[in-house]
Amino acid sequence: MNIILFGSTGCGKSSIINMLLGHDAAPTSSGAVGCTFENSVYVTRMEEKEYRIYDTTGLDEGDAGTVVSKDALVKLYKLLRNLEDGITLLVYCMRGPRITEALQRNYIVFYDGFCQKKVPIVLAVTALEDQEPDMESWWTENKDAFQKYGMEFSGHACMTATRGKKMRNGEFRNQAEYSESQVVMRDLIVKHCQGVEPWKLVGFQDFLGFWKIGR
Repeated sequence: MNIILFGSTGCGKSSIINMLLGHDAAPTSSGAVGCTFENSVYVTRMEEKEYRIYDTTGLDEGDAGTVVSKDALVKLYKLLRNLEDGITLLVYCMRGPRITEALQRNYIVFYDGFCQKKVPIVLAVTALEDQEPDMESWWTENKDAFQKYGMEFSGHACMTATRGKKMRNGEFRNQAEYSESQVVMRDLIVKHCQGVEPWKLVGFQDFLGFWKIGR
């Protein structure tokens, strides 16, 4: 099964993949500039099934990430076209807690445009380790905003994708939240891949048309 993670630069896609794998394989960066410049695939097993998880280039370009990168769209298009066994699930990754205009724009370009709303899509919200009273409460507070902007998801995971700073006692600051997030994220993917018929991108897609939407 092919799982595509997509989203803005720095939203935590690579960190989520490392969490799912159980070890560091995908390169990550703590800075504002992303470190994933090519689409990469990582294989893991969950519930006795094999999943191929794709880490994709960030969709935004510019200092503030205010426009969709044409280069990123070309790479994503080629990835989708080359997946002969199709796509089973899309995971839209965003960094919480703030919802930005780029979120809706990237949703329209990738989900509505490229995938024609024919693939199940779930949301993974990272950087919620300090959310009170718990990470899941973020969804309760913000789910109406997604409906307002016409973004619908089959499921979601409110999480942290980092263990945080290592403390003097040898433990990591966010270890409890990280362990919880690992279970939640794995369950999300397994649940929403069950019984899904993979979808394959066929035919010509208008690169420039999708790119102009993002500008």
